[in-house]
Amino acid sequence: MTIEKPWMRDELERRKMLYRDLFAGKPLERLPIDLRITLPSPHSVQEQYRDGDKQLEAALANALATWEHAPTSDCIPAMRPDVGCSCLASAFGATYFWADDPNQTPGVKDKILTPDGLDEQVAALPSPAPQRDGWLPEGLRRIRKFAEAGEGLIPVSLLDAAGGVNVAADMLGMTELMMAFYDQPEALHALLAKIQDLYAATIRAGIEAAGGEANITSTDFEDVWYPEGYKGHVSDDISAGFSPSVYAEFSAPYHARIFKEFGAGGLHNCGPNPCHAAYVAHQFSPRSLDLFDQYSHDDLPKFKESLRQKAFIYLFYCGAKTPVDWYRDVMELMAPDVIVVPVFEISPEDNPEALLHELRKIATEYAGRMNWGWAT
Repeated sequence: MTIEKPWMRDELERRKMLYRDLFAGKPLERLPIDLRITLPSPHSVQEQYRDGDKQLEAALANALATWEHAPTSDCIPAMRPDVGCSCLASAFGATYFWADDPNQTPGVKDKILTPDGLDEQVAALPSPAPQRDGWLPEGLRRIRKFAEAGEGLIPVSLLDAAGGVNVAADMLGMTELMMAFYDQPEALHALLAKIQDLYAATIRAGIEAAGGEANITSTDFEDVWYPEGYKGHVSDDISAGFSPSVYAEFSAPYHARIFKEFGAGGLHNCGPNPCHAAYVAHQFSPRSLDLFDQYSHDDLPKFKESLRQKAFIYLFYCGAKTPVDWYRDVMELMAPDVIVVPVFEISPEDNPEALLHELRKIATEYAGRMNWGWAT
């Protein structure tokens, strides 16, 4: 039985055009509002990570609920096949650790590299293949199955690769990584190059598993849809803990490899953001950032300066105020310099269409106050 209803294709194309124009810097009459529906799942987080069928059941239910209960949202409902943010480390030989909390995502049990003789250890690392090693084959299987279930209507994300420096921390340890930035930069660069080779290969394999770029949101875990030419997306949560100069040397060049091949679409960091200006200082820099308001709200005044005419923000609402009051405060702070696209996750009982009606008033005012266009 098909999941599609007659009106969905035209509405999907309307939403995609809205985001295409936003990424292109074209003036909009109204900014997008990404409001999606989240339903309670009978399965714990760990059950979904361990069992792809349960994960698909929950993801498809949420996507269809968004189409049903928020038909005028600008959200492009998508699904996220996920085998944990340490999946690249697992391909190098790291073992997953499952906590007692059933709603805790998996981490890495033991470090597989040590600071002593790091350069020799990195040189001896195998060259993993996404079709063969660690949790990656299961991730590719899920991408394929999720994409088939989406029927070309509901796109899928690719795997949560965490980002090169984050993977290095999984393999080496956080303290040891921070020391290696200064004590063993050459060995660390060699490690990051191997990680990035695997990451790029995993992206290519993921696109193939999904049936092509038309069926994916981006090259990363984010279930926000990125337009053609902007599918490249990277994550760098660990950059919340180091300096802009470290970001410029150890993060930006490796992100640039993804942006150069797949398009400079987006970068994720929950926050905080000490590297906010460095995010957009490289030749290949993201057109958007996706951040969590809980951890990034205090950085918005900095972004007002550093992102002006360079990038916009997807900001995930975390409930500090009512959605309407929160979004109006964000507009008052960031207009006319930086666009913030709000992302809301609510239940059907929260009256999504009435909420969208109020949010659209702000989004229209926000668009009218913006200084449009990108400098580069």
